[in-house]
Amino acid sequence: MSDPTKTDLAAIAARLDALTAQVARLAERGRQDDLYDELVPVMRAMMGSAMGRLDAMERDGTLAFVRELGGVGQKVLASFSAADVRQLGDAVVTILETVRTLTQPDVMRVAADAGEAIQHADTAKPMGLFGMMRATKDDDVQRGMAVMMEVLRRVGHGVNAMAAKQQHADDKKAKLAEILGPKRQRKVLGTERAAPPKALPAAPVVKAAPPAPACAVPAKPGQVAAVIDGVAFTADGNLVDAAAWTRGLAAALADAERVGLTDAHWAVLDAARADFAATGSSPNIRRLTQVAGVSTKDLYVLFPRAPGRTIAKIAGLPKPAGCL
Repeated sequence: MSDPTKTDLAAIAARLDALTAQVARLAERGRQDDLYDELVPVMRAMMGSAMGRLDAMERDGTLAFVRELGGVGQKVLASFSAADVRQLGDAVVTILETVRTLTQPDVMRVAADAGEAIQHADTAKPMGLFGMMRATKDDDVQRGMAVMMEVLRRVGHGVNAMAAKQQHADDKKAKLAEILGPKRQRKVLGTERAAPPKALPAAPVVKAAPPAPACAVPAKPGQVAAVIDGVAFTADGNLVDAAAWTRGLAAALADAERVGLTDAHWAVLDAARADFAATGSSPNIRRLTQVAGVSTKDLYVLFPRAPGRTIAKIAGLPKPAGCL
């Protein structure tokens, strides 16, 4: 039999533990209430101060200025792309240097004087040819003409450099398009077919030669037909050296082929290059469907014009064997 005294002690100990836990909870709650009572006045004071500042900013027009500035930011986001912002970041040093040059005190004084002269242009008397000749005897006029000539010379130099750069880019694109071959003309729907030729007299029966193979035979390594920016191309528009391929060059080749590269296009191109590295030959359409995991229909959707040949060109591979 169990000792009644021990049982009573155990019950008393359990009740003491429960009471201790309740007292601890009450003490914790009391501390939280005290903290709440202390923070409420502080929060009220902070809210009052913040509301007062917002009201002052509303009265002096600061909030209206911020709203208008946000509208300007939205217009900038709508008008400029990430590439534009990247170019701006690359040119920000040059822009700041130009602004610093233009805001020098002497330059600002000259600009102010010129602006004042333009502002009072209505008071200037008309001047003929002889008047201009007499004005050139003034030292200030001579110095101004010299400065204007120097400005025109530098502007002309910069414009010529820009034109030469654009002409180089146009020549490069035209040469690349010429190497890649002419675009196939799509047949216009509704065009009438030409009338069939009249029947000719029957010719002697001649034994036909065996038909040519349906697919092309792998060509020998292509000869250099053109070199563009240090990259050699064959007469078919393929790279002579597949190791010279880069993703930037692929983008340029795709642009010449009028193909907009997406992730799906890159997956096919990467698969084609991986297969070429493993086998040493360019994959044809049937092989591409296996290594890239896409259907023939999908290949024609991604590369509508001669997929096998187009993929080989953009991927920097030799002309593939097979029907192209």
